[in-house]
Amino acid sequence: MATANSALTGVGLGGADPRLGALAAVAVLCYVLGAAGAGWAAGHAQRGGRLRPVDFLLLELVLLWAVVAWWLAAGGDPSGGERTAMLGILAAAMGCQNAGVRVAMGAQVPTAYLTGLLTGAVTDAVTSGRVQWPALVTTALLILGAAAAALLERLLPGAAPLLPALLVTAAWLTGRARTGTRRAS
Repeated sequence: MATANSALTGVGLGGADPRLGALAAVAVLCYVLGAAGAGWAAGHAQRGGRLRPVDFLLLELVLLWAVVAWWLAAGGDPSGGERTAMLGILAAAMGCQNAGVRVAMGAQVPTAYLTGLLTGAVTDAVTSGRVQWPALVTTALLILGAAAAALLERLLPGAAPLLPALLVTAAWLTGRARTGTRRAS
């Protein structure tokens, strides 16, 4: 997300497509803000705060469900300004996910950096003979998630924003249940 949008921001600054560059800059800025928020929450939990390690997902959940509500209120066809705001909110949610996972679960678990993920898996396989199954599973899940969203949009037009919100909600509930079980024992 940030790599492509950073490049598009540069294209816009170079004058090729200023509107596209501005949209990409909004996405990068919001991604950074989301990463900062979730990184703080996950770091606070690790330092013994009252938050649980999965609570970095709360910020992402709020952002995703806000987009769902806004999308539905706009009848699945938001105006240009609304689309830009939703882009920013979704970019912030992605920043939340990546930063939170990085802090709470370790830097070895990337969630959206597909090119680097694949490069690392292929390089490790070739140089050390080790297959990086988590990287391959993550790659497959990213592709399947995109396919599911496209299929959902085709079958139920306007419902695609529900998929990430529901999946992150399920992840948060699962994580809360697991940490709650560990605290009880």
